[in-house]
Amino acid sequence: MSFVWSPATMLTMSTLVTSTLMAMSSTNWMFLWASMELNLLSFIPILMSSKMNQEVEGSIKYFLAQALGSALLLTSSIMMWSPYSIWPSMMPVVLMVSLLLKLGSAPCHFWYPSVMASISWISCTILSSWQKLAPLTIMLFFTTQAPKSVIPLMAGLNALLGGIMGMNQSQLRTIMAYSSIGHLGWMLSFMLMDKPMMSMLYFSIYCSLIIPLFMIMGSMNLMTTKQLSKITMISPTTQLMLLMLLISLAGLPPLTGFMPKLLAISMLASINTPLIIILIIGSLMNLFFYLNIIINMMTSTQTVNMNITKNTNKLPALMLMSGVTSMGLTPLIML
Repeated sequence: MSFVWSPATMLTMSTLVTSTLMAMSSTNWMFLWASMELNLLSFIPILMSSKMNQEVEGSIKYFLAQALGSALLLTSSIMMWSPYSIWPSMMPVVLMVSLLLKLGSAPCHFWYPSVMASISWISCTILSSWQKLAPLTIMLFFTTQAPKSVIPLMAGLNALLGGIMGMNQSQLRTIMAYSSIGHLGWMLSFMLMDKPMMSMLYFSIYCSLIIPLFMIMGSMNLMTTKQLSKITMISPTTQLMLLMLLISLAGLPPLTGFMPKLLAISMLASINTPLIIILIIGSLMNLFFYLNIIINMMTSTQTVNMNITKNTNKLPALMLMSGVTSMGLTPLIML
């Protein structure tokens, strides 16, 4: 599906951006909750823009999951500081569960892969990047209230579940959904060290890798891994860019995706060694299905022509973006 710019689209996109910035900058829980609700209502029209039954179903799933998360967020934020709270010690846990649900993080990830599988690549790009920004920021700066024993459990569970479930998939968008869950484990691991800015740095690098990757896949209407082996109109340069982006997402040196993982390992070495092992195992499982995509792409049978959309004229700009983000130029900001 091609994204059609119209006055309604401009309104929803501007509201989407504004509501996220409002949620990130708010100091009041009610204002934060209202901003998250505005963000939800502005993203639903984007999901349903093509009016296809599959995307309408995905938007309903997204709405129900986010509505449940918003209800838990509002309830826990009110009861946490209320003098009449029944279980005040449980409210930080409920608040964390609500944010995990909004993020699509394990163990509250049940809606995320199915929604990703039913929406367009452009919507997948927004859902995997911009829509995670507000709940992730709130969670990272909530570390002083969150129970420390839960954080390594959540980080390890995300890493393992993202790797195990991703290996069983053939749909590219579902694979990218479980890949996102696996990367969330690394982002949450920085919470143990009270380093929220390092988590945001990891998230920004992750977004800089998936945005050109999703746009290239969307421009070629790729849906399954088998389609990669049957493309006749993909150029060697595009193959190289996809290869570099996938390997960088897998975290292999010396590419960009390796640098934040190395930083997390070096910081966790003196705090929680078992968590490092779990994160590395999950990353290796992620590498398995990335290599599956790469092998299908490189062993092309060249038998079936794919319907390449008109967005192929944007591929040079996407290649330049992916080259900058995958060839190790971004990690210079870490030095």
